[in-house]
Amino acid sequence: MPYNTLKNINQIIERDSKDTTYKFALLRATIEVIQQKTPHATTSGDRVSMPVGLLVLKWLEYYYPIIEARLPQKSGDNLDSNTLTFRSQFERVTDYYKDKGGYDVFYKDFMKCSYPDELNDDIYTLCKSIRDTITKQPMRYIGRSVSDDFYSIFKKEEGGERIRKPDKLDVEFMIDRFGRFTIPLDYFTVFEYLGSFITGTHSILINWAKFTVDKGDRSLTMQNVLPKILQSPLSERDTKISVKIFDKYFRENGQIHCVWTGKKIQGDRNLDHVLPFSIWRNNDLWNLLPTKGKINSDKNDRIPGVELLDKSKDRIIDYWTYIYKTEQEIFTKELSVSLINNRLTDQRNWESPAFNALKEKSRYLIETRGFEEFNL
Repeated sequence: MPYNTLKNINQIIERDSKDTTYKFALLRATIEVIQQKTPHATTSGDRVSMPVGLLVLKWLEYYYPIIEARLPQKSGDNLDSNTLTFRSQFERVTDYYKDKGGYDVFYKDFMKCSYPDELNDDIYTLCKSIRDTITKQPMRYIGRSVSDDFYSIFKKEEGGERIRKPDKLDVEFMIDRFGRFTIPLDYFTVFEYLGSFITGTHSILINWAKFTVDKGDRSLTMQNVLPKILQSPLSERDTKISVKIFDKYFRENGQIHCVWTGKKIQGDRNLDHVLPFSIWRNNDLWNLLPTKGKINSDKNDRIPGVELLDKSKDRIIDYWTYIYKTEQEIFTKELSVSLINNRLTDQRNWESPAFNALKEKSRYLIETRGFEEFNL
């Protein structure tokens, strides 16, 4: 199975644009269509072709409960001027079914093509809008973190007959008339074998929760078990000790410099999680270093690149040395548990192994896990 494809998928999930949920919906839909062994998939050379209509059907499944609950799915989605392209059309459908059985009834009606005639125009307009959204937005942009080209992974096939509005839209019409798309064969293979782990439907956490529910009494549900399994003891950033350390550093030295730029910090000092808390969930003293507020904001949840770490090496080690002298016991334990694999008993020869270990973690998060790199 191609390792580079797995790596690219990781990178796409972590680095590609997250302005909307379209990317996640397209990947999820493609994986489910593939794993359901659609008879409409055909292979030609190194690409596999499938109907866009099957993706539209999946998006109807995914977005109905989300639209019905008025959940945000795009940056600024609470604003009328910046929302999902098909939200208004979808709301007309969800509002109609609100007192008629909701999601389940709508889906059964749609699959049997038995929805009321008064919804014909609304459902056709909705499905066509979803189709156009899929082909013009996530298909176009997915893979931009891997390639500079548009449509680098998903490609809408050209040609086909011009769509004429049917008397009543059904799934067969969507499969036959909404066009087709292709993806590389190696992506198809990865999605076929590992797709359920990528979407999380067969993840360890989901299976653990299902087992707990099955073995428990009737009061247990996935909704109350899964949050317990996902719960972490480190749910918040804790910088209290580090704040005291660097306040003391400033009093003793009269100045303090940004770990990343080397420039003097004046009035906007932040403590940056070198490896972002959202990714690493680590409040260790070695992972909290002073930076300018703007730099910290620019870095956000990105990983400092190896080049930036090398440029900042002297400042990092200088701060680590000061932390070691100030809070030796805590620093030593944290460093030996989460950064290097040997316990520190004195101040000799720990700096280089610790710094090299930080670089390796950075390289792993960027190159293997696919997180975005931060450099100046």
